[in-house]
Order: sequence, then structure tokens, then C-alpha cells
Amino acid sequence: MLKFNIKSAVVILLLVFNSCNNKDDCKTIQLNAQSLETLYGCSNTRYGLQIDLTENYTIIRSQEDFENKVSGSCIPKIDFALYDLVIGRKGLSSDNTSINYILTADCKNVLKLRVIFNQSDALNAPTVTYHALVHKLGDEETIKVEFAYNN
Repeated sequence: MLKFNIKSAVVILLLVFNSCNNKDDCKTIQLNAQSLETLYGCSNTRYGLQIDLTENYTIIRSQEDFENKVSGSCIPKIDFALYDLVIGRKGLSSDNTSINYILTADCKNVLKLRVIFNQSDALNAPTVTYHALVHKLGDEETIKVEFAYNN
């Protein structure tokens, strides 16, 4: 499994670097982002995970950091050799039904995580925890997080 993931990462990076020959030909590609629900069977992490952040996010790169910063109903042993965890908190203006994630990279290797909050008409205004497991980043590599709202 590790060989497949490393090969996949190499192919993705080659696609990213070869996706433009000049700055007018830059293309964005979609990458794979996972969640604690899909990989580790956690449930309701929007409300079940807590991290001491307000309207901000962080990148967690080790199990020790994860266990020191995150609390809640599901604290799995994450494979941090393969993944980093982007996690944050966001106050919403109406009730949240679910969260989706889209991870992209452009030919300049700028990574963006689009967090899509699927909202209902209920007047409850919660603060939720969002997260995505992304391919292992370089030591100085980061991700830009953007938000979208579906009502």
C-alpha cells in the first residue's frame, strides 16, 4: 500500500509540474483529501472533535501533536508518514448538515483546500470543527484554506 501511495504522489507531482509550459497555460488539478470518518471510522467530527482555535486552522504533522492539540470522541492513530491533518474551527450563521472538501494544486504547486459547508435553514448558529487528511507535505509546505457555503 505504501508503494502505491508513493507512486501516486510522484505521478500527481509530475502532473502538477507538467501541467503548464508557460504561465498562460497553468492548469489546476484536483487531489485526494480524506477524512477521519472515511479512513478511521470516526463519526460526527464536526461536533465531536475539539481544538483550541477560533476562526483559524492549523496543520498537524505528527501523532504527538495531534494528541496534544485535539480532543474528542475519536482520536485514532493516524498514519502521519502518509498524511498531514488540516484542522480548524469555523462559526456558521445557520445549522450545518455536512462538510465536503476539495483539494487542488496548480502548476506552481500552490495547494488549496476548499471547505464547503452544507447548511440548512435552521437558525442554530454552531461553531464546527472541519478537517481533511492530505498527502504528506514538505516541511515548509502549507495549504491555503477557502470556504464556500451551500444552502
